[in-house]
Amino acid sequence: MGPLVLCSADVYGSVYLLIYCIIHLTSNHPLEHKISTLYYINRLTTLPITESSKQKEWETILAIARDSGYPVSMIHNLKTKLINREKTQKQETMTPQNKWITFMYFSPLVRRVTNLFKQTRLKIAFRATNMIQQQLTAKQTHSDPSGVYKLKCNTCNKVYVGQSGRIIGIRFKEHIRYIRSNNSTSAYVTHILENRHEYGTKENTLQLLKACQKGTHMDCWEAPYMQVFHQQKVLIDEQQVNNTSPLFELAKIPYTS
Repeated sequence: MGPLVLCSADVYGSVYLLIYCIIHLTSNHPLEHKISTLYYINRLTTLPITESSKQKEWETILAIARDSGYPVSMIHNLKTKLINREKTQKQETMTPQNKWITFMYFSPLVRRVTNLFKQTRLKIAFRATNMIQQQLTAKQTHSDPSGVYKLKCNTCNKVYVGQSGRIIGIRFKEHIRYIRSNNSTSAYVTHILENRHEYGTKENTLQLLKACQKGTHMDCWEAPYMQVFHQQKVLIDEQQVNNTSPLFELAKIPYTS
């Protein structure tokens, strides 16, 4: 530790005795500790002293620093840094702070809404809801067996994969009604009608593959089931697999037999 240095400062006509204690540049201290002892330069920008007093104190600081082995250029750079930091803090205090708000990113269309806030002080952050953990661990909130299901063709034993946010038994009845009314509204109905194949009862035709809620959670389960059945060559030809992913091959999909 360097010597104690006594000097005075004139603040609004009152003289104060100041004691400076500085670490010599050659001492065995971290450079950050040495520089911190010079931070009383900040007094020049914070104390309400006259310009002549500022100049006198600045000369005193330079003399102390030189006697302690510090280059004059280092002291000038430190003074500039402190003055700029003081100006920045004042500007931040005067400038209204921006507020962040979060939007759920469901598709690129959400930017049509967020672009409306470009000229405001609202900053936009996006939050995704289709993370793998969220989609595969979401729990059913009701007892109704809605979710991803498969329908089997009793003639060729190939399967159709579908999804329903309602009771899958109701969805099965709709498929049967469309078959009887010759209304090809789904790939399963088209397969039965065009190939003149047979369908069975609910017990030997319908199987719930994954109970889940309607939405992205259900979509995340339907896609791998379709790809697995397609790879096993048991998916009906009328049902196309558009989105394939090698990750599905690593996933352990239950109830695919």
